[in-house]
Amino acid sequence: QNQKGDSDMSLPQNNNKINSFNKLNIPAKFDSATVSSCPAFSYLEAAKSCIDFKSLISDNISYQKAANATYQPADIIDFMVDASILGYSRFSHYENLREDAGYLKIKDFNVPSEKVCRYLLKALPEESVNELRELNKSLLATIAKTQPAKEVILDFDDTVCTVFGNQEGSANGYNPRYKGRPSFKEKVGIISKTDELLNLTLEEGTHHSNHEFLSFLESCIETLPKTWYLKRIRADRGFFDQKNFRYCEDNGIEYVIKAKMQNGVKKIIDYVNDNPDQYPWVKIDNTFSVTEIRVPLKSWDRERRFVLIKKSLPKYNKKGQMLFEEFTYEYQAIVTNVDYLTAEEVFNDYNQRCNIENKIDELKEGFAFDQNTQINRKCNELYLLIKMIAFNLNNWFKRTFLPESMHHHEITTIRRIFYKIAGNICGSGWYKHIRFAPNKLL
Repeated sequence: QNQKGDSDMSLPQNNNKINSFNKLNIPAKFDSATVSSCPAFSYLEAAKSCIDFKSLISDNISYQKAANATYQPADIIDFMVDASILGYSRFSHYENLREDAGYLKIKDFNVPSEKVCRYLLKALPEESVNELRELNKSLLATIAKTQPAKEVILDFDDTVCTVFGNQEGSANGYNPRYKGRPSFKEKVGIISKTDELLNLTLEEGTHHSNHEFLSFLESCIETLPKTWYLKRIRADRGFFDQKNFRYCEDNGIEYVIKAKMQNGVKKIIDYVNDNPDQYPWVKIDNTFSVTEIRVPLKSWDRERRFVLIKKSLPKYNKKGQMLFEEFTYEYQAIVTNVDYLTAEEVFNDYNQRCNIENKIDELKEGFAFDQNTQINRKCNELYLLIKMIAFNLNNWFKRTFLPESMHHHEITTIRRIFYKIAGNICGSGWYKHIRFAPNKLL
């Protein structure tokens, strides 16, 4: 039918269609050698120079290449951090950044190849894993010098990272999306509200959330700058363990941790429901109510405060019709040593922890935290730690130099509206400047 319609079209109509197409079928020339995809990265490079970022790397990474090598580890790690911030998540993509005219000008035309980056990960010794964590600690300490002293709340969680090859150290564990596939577990500790990433682990997929958690907690505390004081930790039910509670109690740390719905906790909820006069449910809204009780579980050495949450869910008949004034209930429990907050305030405080799940999504989608593509486990962990440093560097730049309205933006948005706006870096020396198309936000 379309062919018939085309054949019935008059010659002038056909020519009009061809002409309208040709107006937009514009010839292309590839002769503008100065256009850059990321000229605004110059401002982050300036911020890095303020804290002498390359010296921070050199001071913490002991491995050095031969004296006549073109690039030392500090140069290579600096480039890998830049690439992570700009969204080049694969080594094969590094060459695109390396060929960018503006980026080359920003770096004075001194940029290593992706091959050099891959070789560095292989060449770095095992102790470089700890040295990169020390580099992250030094970066946070440098950042802290520009801020007043503060109390911080630490949120903890872990995530499953599926692998699609034969990566060393992966294992077949809990994997809700790709059942039966090997994976890593990555555990993270992030400061609430300001989002600094204190530490992370790359573990076998068979590990539980609570695997060596106290060692991980201590490493996070050790990473805190001297003027940042740990007030509280928050974690989900995977970290529900008396050892964790006792450690916090013995060290003066507040905790708000979701309880596992094991038999002992279910009996507590049944007891509360059987004694409504003693433990009344306080309504928060039309869905949630809270109450509290102090009681020890059978295996505990002391009683602890439980905040219980009741969620009202509507009932439906067999026809799928909602039954008014009839409800079913779901229960949650939170254990805490925070006495000065009401049950409702404890519930609301725990809900603030959920932002760590957004941060994990940003780490995965924006910094490719779940893409452990190297066969060697050491190489994967080194690369992951470099991405952690990139995350913290971008987070500091965003919160220090960009408008407050942009502080909540994730890296994918920052790239779209700031880092990755095309332009020309013109001139040289003190006469160097950027020419953008008109842009109200910039």
